[in-house]
Amino acid sequence: MKKTLSLLCAACLVAGVQAQTYMINDFESGLNGANAAWGGSAEWIDNPCPTSDNSSAKALKVISTEYANVAIPVTLPEGKTLADYTGVRVQFAILEGSENITWVGNELGLVDNDTQEKTFQVAQNSWGDASYNTWMTLDFNFDETILSTYLASNHASTSLLIKVGRQEFTYAIDNVRLIEKEQVADPNTIFTFETMELGATARCAMPWSGTCEVVENPYTAGINSSTKALQVNGVECSPVTFSEALPAGKTWRDYSGIKFQLCFLESGFEWGGIELGVRTDGGSHIKFGYAVDETTGAEGAAFGDYTPGEWLDVELKIDDSMITDEAESVKTMYLRLMKNELSYLYDNLVLIPRSSSSAVDEATADEMKVYAAEGHICIDLSKDMQVSVYALDGRQLFSRMLSSGSHRMAMPKGVYVVNHTKVVVF
Repeated sequence: MKKTLSLLCAACLVAGVQAQTYMINDFESGLNGANAAWGGSAEWIDNPCPTSDNSSAKALKVISTEYANVAIPVTLPEGKTLADYTGVRVQFAILEGSENITWVGNELGLVDNDTQEKTFQVAQNSWGDASYNTWMTLDFNFDETILSTYLASNHASTSLLIKVGRQEFTYAIDNVRLIEKEQVADPNTIFTFETMELGATARCAMPWSGTCEVVENPYTAGINSSTKALQVNGVECSPVTFSEALPAGKTWRDYSGIKFQLCFLESGFEWGGIELGVRTDGGSHIKFGYAVDETTGAEGAAFGDYTPGEWLDVELKIDDSMITDEAESVKTMYLRLMKNELSYLYDNLVLIPRSSSSAVDEATADEMKVYAAEGHICIDLSKDMQVSVYALDGRQLFSRMLSSGSHRMAMPKGVYVVNHTKVVVF
């Protein structure tokens, strides 16, 4: 079932920078409820000026007599709200007969279709010069404070209301879209190796013995489909150092741990302790992170089973009591695997903020069930829980406290990690 919203537009109009969008109405099949809310009229017409900028067949014509507001109903994908979008992208064409098109202020607002409750200035701006019968693409960027206040009222049916700030004005509207929020890389991701050149890199080193270099990822069929990784050829349990690993303005006390992916290239051993810390300019190593025994919760020696050529998710805990004043702001981090003569791969190193839940959640199977339906991740919770969704390259796509019950998130086809569970969306 889709949630229908009718949105009032009081808009920020700026030159459009292209981003992923969701089509609200291209008017090819009719007005679909669009109307002049007051002070004018709206009609369905042939595209008055088809060009490469807009070759669609149909558009909405608006004749404004008193700064007419045009309401455009919105149908959102299931599980989405306007909070999942940054604003509205729309095409305008000023039709001949209008006066003064050198500057036009615009507004974007919202209206509840049932109660007619209106919220204005969700966005507003202006455009400069325009030409008659020429399509312009403009962006209206939501004021998130005003938008969140409106959404808090749980409107079941909303429309965008677009107002073009000229009293006597005739124009066309087409291709009204919502601008999707970009899925940016998790700011806590410190190394993915994707942008590094193959071979040795100055940002990673083996201070005692051994070598490390960026290589093509040889095992992309599992949980790590990224193109590059760091290969380590250890000799004497040498730590691997990572320079500039601490984000600007942060100390190690801001994090509860680190998660990363590890892949062994050889077999024949029981792999064990890994430690985390920093290497000071003086060459000393200060340890404050380690593997945790899954049974006792204490610092563990043996870390678990493995299969050569298969990526593993690993998490190390940071013990705040072990971070010295000397260590807390040192930017060169090290990871030390306590085995000699060993070859392995590291990838997707992500710090875990103390205020966030880690990707390796402690929820039991009874508390959380994750599965896929066509185009969706489905999550059933028996209690309120922090839920995080990650792409396989370590990017955090979603992180929010969800209430108990069933939740559905529309997602593109692909493989995701929801807390500790891998799920394939088809």
